[in-house]
Amino acid sequence: MIPDDVYVHKTVEGDVEAFNELVNRHHTKIYGLAYRMLGNAEDAEDATQETFLEAYKSIKTFRFQSQFGTWLYKVGLNTCNQYIRKAKSRNRMLDAYTDNTSARGMTEEREVPERLAIKTEQSQVVQAAIDRLPPKQREVITLYYMQHLKYKEIAEILNCSLGTVASRLNKATQNLKVKLEKYYL
Repeated sequence: MIPDDVYVHKTVEGDVEAFNELVNRHHTKIYGLAYRMLGNAEDAEDATQETFLEAYKSIKTFRFQSQFGTWLYKVGLNTCNQYIRKAKSRNRMLDAYTDNTSARGMTEEREVPERLAIKTEQSQVVQAAIDRLPPKQREVITLYYMQHLKYKEIAEILNCSLGTVASRLNKATQNLKVKLEKYYL
């Protein structure tokens, strides 16, 4: 199999088909990352497309200091975090313009247990718990458990130390245990 670096060089030289090969090779991984980070297929597909668009626009900045896949994960993670920030901003704006925010908040609180009762499959319950993790914990859980990356790769993607990865992963795991214990005792 031809290494990604060959296709990166060809893409930089203007070969669109080379970039298409990179998309084909990494689409499933990036979509999986986006789905785990964002929690729904529509946003995940949009974020995947945006990730590859951003990667194409900035591929000349790739310095071959890491694997292309690692760099692409970083681009994907940044895209997902932008989606999360935009969603939070939209929710705040909606709350500011809604007269009945306290009644709506009560409805949302009631819907969570009802929704979890309906969704009995374990993966859905686990995904819901992951969605409620703080962003840095959600990132590391997703990259480690769902994307099966090693600590070193995660540290590169998140631009942090191995110790920070281990610490965040430990905190995230403990947090998930607390969130899931009522479902799996």
